[in-house]
Amino acid sequence: MTATVGLAGLTGKFAQCIAKTLLADPRVSIRGYCRNARKLPEALLNSPRIEVIEGESNDLEAARKFVHGTDVVICCYFGGADLMVVGQKVLIDACDLENVPRYIAGDFGVDHTKIPTDAPFPKESTRIITEYLKSKNVQGVHILVGALMETFWSAYFQLYDAKSQTLSYWGTGNEAWELTTFQTAADYTAAVALDPKSVGVFRFLSDRKTPVEIKHLYDSVYGSQLNLKCLGSIEELTENVYTAATSAPDDLSKWGANGFTLWCINGKAYLGELDNKIWPQVHSVDLVEFFKTHPLDALHKADETLGF
Repeated sequence: MTATVGLAGLTGKFAQCIAKTLLADPRVSIRGYCRNARKLPEALLNSPRIEVIEGESNDLEAARKFVHGTDVVICCYFGGADLMVVGQKVLIDACDLENVPRYIAGDFGVDHTKIPTDAPFPKESTRIITEYLKSKNVQGVHILVGALMETFWSAYFQLYDAKSQTLSYWGTGNEAWELTTFQTAADYTAAVALDPKSVGVFRFLSDRKTPVEIKHLYDSVYGSQLNLKCLGSIEELTENVYTAATSAPDDLSKWGANGFTLWCINGKAYLGELDNKIWPQVHSVDLVEFFKTHPLDALHKADETLGF
């Protein structure tokens, strides 16, 4: 079947990973939305199957022009509360007004449906948008993937130091991280987008490994030793996050990374039963394959090479 897929935030890495997958299917056309099309790679600008609409995240009329005639809209925004809450509400309102059947929310994280409503969670937008969609006619889709593998090795989580080859961790070292690569998450998202019957919550995963297991794989693949460093107990991490979130709830620079880490490893927001089997044609890249396709000296910059 032919389909027109809307990608909001087309200049972002994740949107471009999805676009790469969608363009492999000649039946699919893409409508992209971004503030400045000049920031897009030529491969996207020159594609006859991509139309780009420029507009601000809070511009309802531009958003309506973007979503008009699409079969599904995917939000690939990554940013602060204004973008993730206000920006998404504008997209959802536009979808509602233009009778777009489905909206894939900008979730792509741990299972926020299992996190208590009064607990500090850095991506509060996921819970707000889930409730907002319930008041609209457009059907909501939520894709949960754990932590993105490239981000895990980047400076964001403040866990991996490339210079000393040290992985810091909270807990005993036996707490599992649920990890999915950007491209695997994008491939599953594209598969969901192209199935008009797919609505609700979907859970996909590439791999599930503890720091101790990660060290074993790292040492084996790279032939170089990964050092492990304990930062404290899960209880200490929990106290740090709750204290920082209470004193500065809107300042994620103070507790955002630790907040994500907490819900990634405390066992309360694991994905549970997965939906990978629904789309067996999607190749899920595990940690070993990820290591083998990323040179050691570039591991911490893996997120910088995504997209086109």
